[in-house]
Order: sequence, then C-alpha cells, then structure tokens
Amino acid sequence: MDNKDLREKRKEWFSQMEQKLKETQPKEEDSLFYYHSSEDRIVLSHAMFWTMTQLQFFKSKQRKEKFFLLLRQYQEEMLDAFLQDDDYFSDLLHYCNILYEMLPTILMASHLKTEKDTPKLAAISMVAAGYAGDMPEELANELLDDMDFDKYGKVKCRAIEHLMPQLMKMVEGEMKSLR
Repeated sequence: MDNKDLREKRKEWFSQMEQKLKETQPKEEDSLFYYHSSEDRIVLSHAMFWTMTQLQFFKSKQRKEKFFLLLRQYQEEMLDAFLQDDDYFSDLLHYCNILYEMLPTILMASHLKTEKDTPKLAAISMVAAGYAGDMPEELANELLDDMDFDKYGKVKCRAIEHLMPQLMKMVEGEMKSLR
C-alpha cells in the first residue's frame, strides 16, 4: 500500500470515528481542546501526553493496548510532521485530536476500567490537555521551541521531561479529585 492509499484509508477511518465521537459529544465546547488559544497549544498537549506516558507506562499493561499504542504512534508521527513543517501535519493533528477525545470513553467502556493504571492515565490526559492550554505563554513557547530530534532521528521533548516531577504532582492531585 502506497502513501496515498494509506492516507485515504486513514481519512475514511477517522471520518467514521469522528462521526461516532460527535454522537457522544455533540457540543463543540465539550472538547478537551476547545479553549486552547492556538493550534500550538494543542500540539503541546499531545507532546506532553506522549512524553508523560512514554516515561510513566513503560511497565504498565496498558502500554500494549492497541488504542493506546495507536494514539501514541499518531502523536509521534504528528510531532515529527510538526517539526518538519510537513503538509500532512494538519491531518495528523486532527487524527490525534479525535483519538485523544475518545480516550476517556475507551478507558471507561472497556476492560481497562478495572486496570490499576487507568485512573493515572486519565489524570495524565487531563493534566496534559489542561496545563498545556493554561500555562503561561512564555513557558509554552519554550517547551515548543525545545522539541527536536535526538541523534537517531526520533522526536525528543527534553524540557517536558525536565518538568516531569511537577507534572506528576499535578497528576497525583488530579487522581485525588477523581476518587
């Protein structure tokens, strides 16, 4: 399958997924990203989630779940496209947004609901979306500017990694409020 065929299949698949999402979430303002001030803030939310889950779920059973793997794969591909100013970036961001918006439904409507790491994953998703949307402009720009590739050509978010202690405290607070 060539790139054009793959992109068309993705477009069709995500269109169907988006339609299902609209049935469960009819109001646009219910979107996790509705109040983000810019597309860059949405990208930052995905970068934070991608980085936080990369470091936190290395030993978790959830790291093997198809939906979780798919979300992380699309986020990495989108971040790569963002850094390279690839024309496919906007489609990939749209796909990531759909997957991210479906995450709470997937977590609560499946066998994952009983997994011990599910509340933490839910809290990470809320912190990543909320904090990236609300943080000071200067910090957001610093985190976005820091994103780059490592020596192997993989996306790397070192500044977000350095924020992990602070971010995980926020996650713990979010988990307490979810109980």
